[in-house]
Amino acid sequence: MKKYILSLLFMLAAVLPASAQQAMLLHGGGEEGLFLDMHRSGIGSANEYEEKKKFFDMVKLEKQKLQDTMLDNICENAYKYYRSGNYEAARELAGKILSINSQHEDAKTLFEATSQLRNTGSFTLEKERNMLNERFKSSLALYQEGRIVESYKKMYEVVKLSPSNIKARYWFNKMREDLCQYYYDKGLELYEARDLKGSLENLYASLMIKPQNPANIEWITKIEEELRQQKSNQQLKQALDDYSKGKILAAYKGLQKALEIQPGDSKSSRLLAEVKGEIENGYIENGKKLYGARKYTSAIGEWNKARPYSVNPDYLNQLVARAKQQMKREAAEKKRRAEIAERRRKAEAARRAKEAEERRKAEEEAAQKGISVDELEQKPAVSAENKSQAQQHYIEGLKYFQNSDYEQARNSWTIAKQLDPENDDARLGLKRIDQILSAQ
Repeated sequence: MKKYILSLLFMLAAVLPASAQQAMLLHGGGEEGLFLDMHRSGIGSANEYEEKKKFFDMVKLEKQKLQDTMLDNICENAYKYYRSGNYEAARELAGKILSINSQHEDAKTLFEATSQLRNTGSFTLEKERNMLNERFKSSLALYQEGRIVESYKKMYEVVKLSPSNIKARYWFNKMREDLCQYYYDKGLELYEARDLKGSLENLYASLMIKPQNPANIEWITKIEEELRQQKSNQQLKQALDDYSKGKILAAYKGLQKALEIQPGDSKSSRLLAEVKGEIENGYIENGKKLYGARKYTSAIGEWNKARPYSVNPDYLNQLVARAKQQMKREAAEKKRRAEIAERRRKAEAARRAKEAEERRKAEEEAAQKGISVDELEQKPAVSAENKSQAQQHYIEGLKYFQNSDYEQARNSWTIAKQLDPENDDARLGLKRIDQILSAQ
C-alpha cells in the first residue's frame, strides 16, 4: 500500500505544477496527508460495528475516487506527451499508471500503441500513421461483421490517439449511435428472456451513451420495479420458509428486508405484524413462567426483549412494575424474618448466659455449704395451701392473658410459679408470653 502511494506521489510530482507540489508537501507527502484524519472525523465516537463499517467504506470509496481522478489526470498528461511526439515519456507514464491500476483502459491503449511503435525499431510519424490506419481498418472490419462493441472500442482507441482524425471521429460517432441501439435491443431481448439484471445492465449502458432516450428511461423504470418485486418475493418466500421451520426471528428479519426492497407490499406488512405479535407473545409467556418461578429479574429481561415487537408497551410496563413490586415485598419479608431470627438468637444466648451464671453461683454456694449442687437445688415440698394460692394466681393471670395484658399475666404467673415451682401451667404460660413479646 505504501509503495503504491509513494509511486503515485512520484508521478504527481512529475506532472503537477509547482503550486500543487507544494500543497502536497504541506500535507506531509504521504498517505496520512492525502486522506482523512480519523480522529478529527469522529471515528472515536462511532461505537457500533455497523457505523464503523459504513465509515470505513466511505473512506475507502473516497480514496478510490481520489485515485481514479488522479490517474485520469496523469493519463491525460501522458497523451499530451504522445501527441507531441514524446512517445517514450508517454509509454513510461502509462506503464506507471498500469502498475497501480492494471485495468485503466486509456493507459492500456497508450501503452500498447507506444509499445507497438517501439517494437518496429524507432518512433516515427510514418509508423504512427500506419499503426492508426491498421486500427481504423480493423475497426471497420469488425463493424461490417456486426461486432459493434469491439468495433466501437477499437475506433475509440484511434480517436483517443488521434483526436484530429475527422474520418475516425465520424465513424466513432456513427458506431456510438449503433452501440446505443445495440445495448437497447440487447436489454429488451434479455427482458423477454426474464434476465432482469442483465437487461438493466444493457439498458443503463445505452442510457449512458444517450441519456435523453424516453423509451429507455421508461423501460428501466418498469424493469427496476419488477426486479424490486422479484427480490421482495424472494425475501418473502425465505421468510415464510424460516417461519415454517420455527425460525421466528429469522422470519422477522426476512420480512423487514422484503419491506426495505418494496415498502408498499401489503402482504409483507401484514405478515410482519403477525410475526411481531408472535415474537412478543413468546417473550411475554417466557417472562410469566420465570415470574411464577420467582425469577423476577429474568422475567423483566424477557418482557424488555418484547418491547421492539410490541404494539402495547403499557401492558409490558404493567408486567415489569408488578415484578418489581413483588421483588420489594419479598425483600421486605426476608428482612423481617432475618430480624426475628436475630432477636431469637440473642434471647437464646441471653438465656444460656443466665443459666450458666446461675449454675456458677449454685456451684459456689454448694461448695461453701459442703453439699452437692443437686442437694442444694432439692426443693422442699409445697404445701397444699401454696398449691391452692398458686392455682388462683394462675387463673387470674389467664384472664389477663386472654385480654392481651401480657405484663399483668406475667406478674400473676410468676407469683404462681414462686408459690408452686411445679405448676407447669404457670411455667408454660410464662414461656408463651416470652415468645409473643420476642416476635413483636
